[in-house]
Amino acid sequence: MTSDAAVGMIGLGLMGSALATRLIDAGIKVIGYDIDAARCDVLRAGGGEIAASTTEVAARCRTIVIAVYGSAQIKALLPDLATAAVPPLVICTTTCAPGEIAAIAEFGARANLPFIEAPISGTSADVTAGTATALIAGEADIIAAADAVLAVLCPQRIHVGAIGVASRTKLAINLILQNTRAALAEGIAFAESLGLDGAAFLAHARQSAAYSRVMDNKGAKMLARDFSPQSHLAQTLKDTVLILREADAQGLPLPMTTAQAALLGAAIALEGPDRDSAAVITAIRAGRRPAGSAT
Repeated sequence: MTSDAAVGMIGLGLMGSALATRLIDAGIKVIGYDIDAARCDVLRAGGGEIAASTTEVAARCRTIVIAVYGSAQIKALLPDLATAAVPPLVICTTTCAPGEIAAIAEFGARANLPFIEAPISGTSADVTAGTATALIAGEADIIAAADAVLAVLCPQRIHVGAIGVASRTKLAINLILQNTRAALAEGIAFAESLGLDGAAFLAHARQSAAYSRVMDNKGAKMLARDFSPQSHLAQTLKDTVLILREADAQGLPLPMTTAQAALLGAAIALEGPDRDSAAVITAIRAGRRPAGSAT
């Protein structure tokens, strides 16, 4: 990849902005698009260029990264990408249901759009630091053609197989991650209720058999009530709904994930949809009964 080969970035939220920053820092020209003008201003200030439409992005870039909220947005923009004289290679980082990503990839194939499924496990902060992991699915030759861009976006990558496998893998990973985050929030709230010093407790927990990287990423934010977003509560709940929907289709009850979805909904009611996923702890803290009350 040469520095004069522009990469398109459609979707400039937390994840899209972090991915764009990695490309720019690597000396790669980025041409971005988002319906939110403020997000466009941030990219422009960071050294990127702004396109007036997704059609313009497709006309100017041979590789395009999609980082939008959900599958409906992807389906709406793909026809615009297909209008390019030379169809761009599309890297889709949005987490979708397996059936949805299969339908999206089928449209791409009919429109001669080379397509890679690449949902990312990690927050926008992890992406910026280069510690997030991309789950890569698609045809081997298309993945090879995009390797230079993928290496910049996510140095840590796992090739998981055919289109759809990445989404299934990502949802299963998210199930574990989200429930681990909720368990950490519950553990911190419990420790606080016992009168333990939160910082000391977290330090001890990180040295225990209960350790997970969630403690490193979210523990301090929960203690400090710092809910500036690295990931959004609303996005987390969107993925939880996808998980529960897929499990229901398989006849599989997920009691922990069901409870966690309710906690996310309560946290959104308290903090708003755009706060960090660490804010799930507010739903637990808010539900605490006064000391000495009946159980």
